[in-house]
Formats: sequence, C-alpha cells, structure tokens
Amino acid sequence: MTEEHGRDGEAGFVLPCVLAILIVVCALLAATVMRVRSGTALTQARADLTRVQGLADGIARLVAYDLGLQRTYRLRGLQLPEDGRPIACDLAPRERLLIALQDQGLLVDLNATPRAGLETALRGAGIPDATALALAAEIVDYRDADDVPEPSGGAEAPQYRARGLGYGPRNAPFVSVDEIGRLPSMTEDIAARLKPLLTIYNESGRVAGASPDPAKAARGQGARTPQAPPAPSPRQYFRIDVLVEEQGVRAGRSGTYALGGGSSGMDFLAWQPGIPTLPPGLEGHPTCGVIGAALQAR
Repeated sequence: MTEEHGRDGEAGFVLPCVLAILIVVCALLAATVMRVRSGTALTQARADLTRVQGLADGIARLVAYDLGLQRTYRLRGLQLPEDGRPIACDLAPRERLLIALQDQGLLVDLNATPRAGLETALRGAGIPDATALALAAEIVDYRDADDVPEPSGGAEAPQYRARGLGYGPRNAPFVSVDEIGRLPSMTEDIAARLKPLLTIYNESGRVAGASPDPAKAARGQGARTPQAPPAPSPRQYFRIDVLVEEQGVRAGRSGTYALGGGSSGMDFLAWQPGIPTLPPGLEGHPTCGVIGAALQAR
C-alpha cells in the first residue's frame, strides 16, 4: 500500500508538471503563429501602401509630363484647373483620386513681390490694415540682407528679441512658405489663411491674372482700368498634389514642377511624400477618363 500510494503521489506531481509544460509550449507556439501572421499582414500592408504610393507618384509624373507637352507642342492636354482647385475621380470600386494643380505665377511671392504688392495682397486676403502693413514690412526684413528695420513696422533681430523670440530674421530669401510662421506679428489663424496664397516660385513678383472681387467691381470698388489689364502668368512653376485611396489604403505626393524658370530646366524642384490637405474635389472632370484609361493599360 505504501508503494502504491507513493506511485500515485508521484503521478499526481508529474501530471501537473507535464500539463504546465504543454501549456507553455502551446503558448510559445501560439505566439510564434501570431508573429508569423502579424508579419504576413504587415508585409501585405506595406505592399499595398507601396502600390498605392506608386500610383500617386505615377499620376504626379503624368501631370508634369502633360504640362511639358503643352509647353513644347502647344497641345490642350489634360486641361486641369490651374488655380489649386482639386478634381475628384472615382477610377474603380473603392479607388478614388484627388489631383490639384496650382500655377505659382498666380500667387504672391515672398521673395520677389515688393512691399507695396505684399500690403495689397494681405489686405485683399482680409488681413486688417495695421497687421497687413506690419507683416509686409516683416517679410521684407526677413528676406533682405541688412539689419535696418523697414519703416512703419519692420523687424530685425532686436525687435524679435523684444517679442521674446530666440531667433531673428533669416536675412536671406525664404526657402519655404512655412517660414511665415516665424514672423513676430504672425498668428496661426493668419498663417493658415495666407499659406494657400503664397509661394517662393513666382520669379516675376507679380500676382498674374488677379481679378477684382465681382461684388466689389459691381460697386465700382477695386475694378481694374483698361490701361492696366492683368498680366498673364508665365506658367513656369506648378505645384502638383495627388491623393490616392484604394480599398482603404491612402498615399499621396506633392511636388513643384518647373517648366523652365530662370535657374532651372524642366524638372521637379520639390518631391515630397505624404497626404496633402485638399478640399473636396470637382466631380466628373474629363481628365478622370484619361487617367482611368491610362491606369487600365498598366
């Protein structure tokens, strides 16, 4: 009896140990399977993102190629709006595309536009007069090489320090529109309002093709005289924004394309991945059919 009780006790000890080992082994196997599955899912997700990113890149290059054909051969091309309004295309079930093309010659250049032109543009954007004057002066001081503040509101290093800022003006040309956020009199709300109107790629410094507000023109305010018609844009630099969504995967591309500016040939000057911020697009544009046919032929 004692021997039997000893074997029973030993079995009672071994069985829980075996079960514990089996549980640990099963847990390890389950974790391994989950890692393999997760790795497969991650690999698939990366492949899907790479494919959709490739679509966005290809469409951006297609738009740039079309601009070059228009310039070289005087073709009608895709006829995209060139004022930054996006178009929206449903290319296939669960595949949607947004494209925006912005002629930089229609925008206010932070480096080339004279102070008076800056003041006029800022007022036209609804900026209060005193703030518009100060910001225009600060823009000029930010980009010029001297340390002498512009009259009536300029800002050089001492004025920046007086505002509690630990930096001063660049004293060189703007390299990005985002730099307006560094100006002492700038606020986030004003910057958000101004950024769509500004560029660093309008070499002429003029806001080409600008027209007065129709309501103001009807009241005789801001109307242009026949002797001063709006100058056409040189159509030298274009911003291209593309956003593609396919079966829940989103990718985008933003680029600035040169058609032969003063210091560049025909090439992309900027080429940035990411999801551009675009408003709802114009539906049913003829370009959608052209791009859809090009994608079906891939």
